[in-house]
Amino acid sequence: MMRTLGVYLLYAAVALRGVVIFADDPRLPVVISCFAAYGLLLFLEAWLTGSKSPRFTKLTDQETSFRQVWRSLFYLLLQSTLVIALMAVPETQDFFALLFVPLSMQVVLFFGRRLGYVCIAIYSLFIVLALLGSEDGPLFGMVMGIFFSGMCFLFGGYAYQVQKAEMARNQNQRMFNELQTAHRQLQDYADQVAGLAVEQERNLLARNLHDSVTQTVFSMNLAAQSARLLLEKEPPRAIEQLLRLEKLAASALGEIQTLVSQLRPRSVVEEGLPTALRRMVAERQEREGLQVSLDINGDISLSDAEAMGLYSIAYEALTNVIKHSGVCKATIHLNFESGGSCMEIEDRGLGFDPQTTLNQRGHFGMAGMSERAHEIGWNLSVESRPGQGTYIRVTETQPGGTE
Repeated sequence: MMRTLGVYLLYAAVALRGVVIFADDPRLPVVISCFAAYGLLLFLEAWLTGSKSPRFTKLTDQETSFRQVWRSLFYLLLQSTLVIALMAVPETQDFFALLFVPLSMQVVLFFGRRLGYVCIAIYSLFIVLALLGSEDGPLFGMVMGIFFSGMCFLFGGYAYQVQKAEMARNQNQRMFNELQTAHRQLQDYADQVAGLAVEQERNLLARNLHDSVTQTVFSMNLAAQSARLLLEKEPPRAIEQLLRLEKLAASALGEIQTLVSQLRPRSVVEEGLPTALRRMVAERQEREGLQVSLDINGDISLSDAEAMGLYSIAYEALTNVIKHSGVCKATIHLNFESGGSCMEIEDRGLGFDPQTTLNQRGHFGMAGMSERAHEIGWNLSVESRPGQGTYIRVTETQPGGTE
């Protein structure tokens, strides 16, 4: 029951008046006993009914609901019996009827508004019938009965509104807790995504180092060993190895500079993919002698991630041309027309078996391009045969999930 100050003040006022009226009456011990029992039950209501918020219709456990219903009915029966016993005293029927007010609040809280109002109607009927026999006449009893009945309905409605407000507050608190939990989960997910992005960039850097700088440094080591051995036996040939070592060192430096520039991908976003590709093609031609024909058709509308992904794929493909194709010419074709966006990279070099290359342990070049395409939601296909060159095609995935 709602333990409002008004409920206890009402009980205290009725009990004090009863004690004053029956001070010289031999029925005083009985009246005091009834008031004491009523007050004790009122104080222990939450414990006796089995819940601090006894709205049994909200429970999910059927056995608990069943027990609580019967405990609540037993509690209300005891309280009603005590009030009826007090109203049996003719001299004070009207005033003792006020004790039905807390009971009206309790039945609404126990059983909800509809069933609670039915119980209040029963209380009201009893009050009116009891007060019709008032010493002041039936009319007075009828008026007082209607007055007390109105008070019962009024406080019952008040209890219902307070209960609704409490339920709304509890629901808001639950929603707030759920939102906090969802916020923490989203924050954890964001941290995981950020960590995954860092891990992906590390893997990309590892692939690029393996396919470029690592191999160049390995060649530099072989050239240095050859030069050391030839320096004692054939000094003129040692000079050739030293010159080769110088070229390899310059190539390694260029590759490292390129990798560092890839760690600052904002330039691709700021310049746009076509400008970034033209700059990259010019740099590789100057540094490595690779001649690239760049053809762009249509208007380009790419996200930042797509622009950076396509740039990385093109760079890796040209690296493979330099290292493995045996030729110094390649073609890059960008098509952004209405039929579908794609990027094609082709050379007329030695070619290879794509399946064999993908299965080779430690070969990251083709796998890196495929992962890059997957990250931006594009599809990558490779067509190549030994002696027939290589053709790489990267196509935009359509909304339906197909090319």
